[in-house]
Amino acid sequence: MLFWLELNQEKDYGQIPVINPKGKIEFIIQGNLDNPNHTLYLYDTNRNEIGRLFTDGTGLIASFTIDVVDHSLVSVKKLNTPNTNIFYLTQLKYIVTGSIKRGTYTFRSGFKSIANVKTIVAEHGVVLTCNITKPEDIPFILLTSVLFTQWHVTPLKLPTFPPIAKKLEINPN
Repeated sequence: MLFWLELNQEKDYGQIPVINPKGKIEFIIQGNLDNPNHTLYLYDTNRNEIGRLFTDGTGLIASFTIDVVDHSLVSVKKLNTPNTNIFYLTQLKYIVTGSIKRGTYTFRSGFKSIANVKTIVAEHGVVLTCNITKPEDIPFILLTSVLFTQWHVTPLKLPTFPPIAKKLEINPN
C-alpha cells in the first residue's frame, strides 16, 4: 500500500495528513522531536491514537522507541560500523538499507523487502512516499520515516496541535 505525507511549512494546521492509495486521509501525524521531551503521535481520522514515537533517553546517542497500541515496544537503533551506517528496528527485526541522507531506503527482513521509502523535494516542501507491503507494519514505517526525515532534512518542524495563538504584545505607548 502506498502512502504519502507532504511535510511543509506553508500552513500550520497542527497536523500532517497521511494520504492512502485512494487519495484520502487515513492517518494524521502530529508533534515534533526538536527536544528530548517531544513525541510524534499517529492517529486515525477519528482521533484514536494508533502509536507514538519518542526518545527513550538511554545512552549518549539518541535512541527512539515506538509504542503501537496492542503491540510490544519497538526500538529504533543505529548500528555504526566503520564501513556502514545501519538502522535496526528491534522486535520486528527489520534492517534499514539504502541511503537515508539521499531519501531512498528500504526496510528489510532478511532479503525480503517490507517497505520502500522515497523522499522527494516538491514545489511546496518535502514529500515522503512509503510503499508498505504488510498492513500491520504501517504505524512503524510511517513513524520511523518521519524520524529519519527530521534527522536529515532541515529545517523540518511538524506543527503542534492545537495551533498556538500569537502572543499579545503590550505596548505602553
